[in-house]
Amino acid sequence: LILLLTVSNAQNRSLIFTTGSPNDTAGYTIQWDGATGQSVSDRIYISGNMVLEALKIYAVANTEPAMAKIVLQADNDGVPGEEIYSWNLDVAEETHGNNYFLIITTDLCIYLDADNYYWLTLHAIDTESQITWFYSNNATFTYTTSNDQGENWETASIGNCGSLSVWAESIYETEFEETTGDINEDGSVNVLDVVILANVVLTGEYLSAGDINVDGVNNVLDIVELINIILNGPSYEQLPIWDYVDINTNSDYFDQLIGPDTFNGNVSLYYFGKAG
Repeated sequence: LILLLTVSNAQNRSLIFTTGSPNDTAGYTIQWDGATGQSVSDRIYISGNMVLEALKIYAVANTEPAMAKIVLQADNDGVPGEEIYSWNLDVAEETHGNNYFLIITTDLCIYLDADNYYWLTLHAIDTESQITWFYSNNATFTYTTSNDQGENWETASIGNCGSLSVWAESIYETEFEETTGDINEDGSVNVLDVVILANVVLTGEYLSAGDINVDGVNNVLDIVELINIILNGPSYEQLPIWDYVDINTNSDYFDQLIGPDTFNGNVSLYYFGKAG
């Protein structure tokens, strides 16, 4: 049995930063004449471990072509630092008559670490290109500017940054129950728990506390896993507990919340698909 699943309404994929749509057409002129110019960078805060999914930058081309370099950067003492990833594109082609362009990053596996600041920077690639990056619709964002293509940055300010939205997906991390394997509930996992579990397996009874690998049965696999816990500490590869929505339209459980408890001992693979 293979199930296609997606996270329900409280899914981890989310809009993690947005300035909202710009109120008008005023903005930063992004340009470079070979000696001086203007680049702008927005600061973004990441609260949890995430994978970047998409960027929406509200900007238009003032020239055709309008070659831009978009750079995701780590923070370096309050200004943009080490480059993490960059994209070169023609804003004139990518906006398609809109006041924004999209960058989809789901195939790049760009990891963002929790409790860190990042910067999203817009440069003009050449002296022939000029771009307007629209101002954010309020003056509460942290940003900085550079007149030398990011070699040096001004002290960061709070005000109207470039209009931007960022989407990312949280990295799911299993929380392991520290008392897993403590079958006799004496506060420790030791050989006494192995003896109890072995007796349960021999008698054919079922003990939920002894179902170490959470497959719905007590057998020798649980004993082996319990011994590994005693010798090496807990394994973080055990099946976590969750409830997600089944999105397989051919399933009897379509659009219902299901999880490991629903199919104890019967499921060989759970596939977590990306719903739009």
